[in-house]
Amino acid sequence: MELDHKAREAIEDIINRREGINSIQAQLKEDIKAIAEYLAVKPAQVARIISLVERERAKGDVLEAERGVIDAAESMIPVTASAEAQDA
Repeated sequence: MELDHKAREAIEDIINRREGINSIQAQLKEDIKAIAEYLAVKPAQVARIISLVERERAKGDVLEAERGVIDAAESMIPVTASAEAQDA
């Protein structure tokens, strides 16, 4: 396959943009790690917060749905704990 000047420039541009994206991703990872250290939590927790905020901004009502799931899980804890106490 023979590449003309225009195709070669386009490929070089893609390569350069990919390198830029990789650099930005590495910096974001370091930023998340720094925030996690500051908050004394794991980076995954910071990433989860960011993900929820992004989803809320994009769709709305995401946080309310998450609250519903959390409330449901919390409501099961006393039931599970009392059931375990009865089994013991």
